[in-house]
Amino acid sequence: MRASLVAGAVLAMSFVSAYADGYQGRYQPAYAPFSWTGLYVGVDVGGAWGDTKAIDQLATNGLPWNKLGDTFTAKTDGVTAGGTIGYNWQHSNLVFGFEGDVGYLGARGTGTSSISSDTHDRSDGGVVVTARGRLGFAFDRTLVYGTGGYIGADLRSRVFDNIGTTLHTSDAGFQSGWTVGGGIEHSFGKNWSGKVEYLYYDLGRDRVGGPCCGGGTQFFDIENTGNIVRLGLNYRFQDDYRPLK
Repeated sequence: MRASLVAGAVLAMSFVSAYADGYQGRYQPAYAPFSWTGLYVGVDVGGAWGDTKAIDQLATNGLPWNKLGDTFTAKTDGVTAGGTIGYNWQHSNLVFGFEGDVGYLGARGTGTSSISSDTHDRSDGGVVVTARGRLGFAFDRTLVYGTGGYIGADLRSRVFDNIGTTLHTSDAGFQSGWTVGGGIEHSFGKNWSGKVEYLYYDLGRDRVGGPCCGGGTQFFDIENTGNIVRLGLNYRFQDDYRPLK
């Protein structure tokens, strides 16, 4: 009888111990690997350089200002800074998402026509916005990605003549185009990450005009292209250490 009770007690204790082990194995906190998934905001600062091209077109009197097709270029450069918002999804090692930013693009410079030394084009920098997709590959906390999409900017690009007959065109206004580039982003701490990013942009071609030739209008086409290199700091609204259920 005593042997039977002892055997029963041992069996019961074994059952309770096995159940407890299974319960702990199922419900004790375990932590997921790092994920880039989540909403984030950030700031960035960097430098920009590029070209503002002016192309001589026919005026309303049927004549060009200097020579039809005469192209002269302002070499632009300056600082850029702004704010970013985006969202990432991670599946396995692939990360894809959307990102937008708004800021200042300091593309400033003046160029001069090789035909007439008194005819110039100029950009003075201004607001810039982008809306881009991102696709990358994650090496745990390091993300290598490509990006591309829409860019718009108002660089206040114009043409003017400061000797003899004075010409001052309107500026090109807000120009829209495309941008493509890539970068490397690394996460540190729980929610913070830093990035280095390069973007090439092309704002297309827009026409500007100014008074000339006895009440007529002189036209030039403006093309803006350039490069941006910037450093960014992002904050992601998600805890890196999420318990597995």
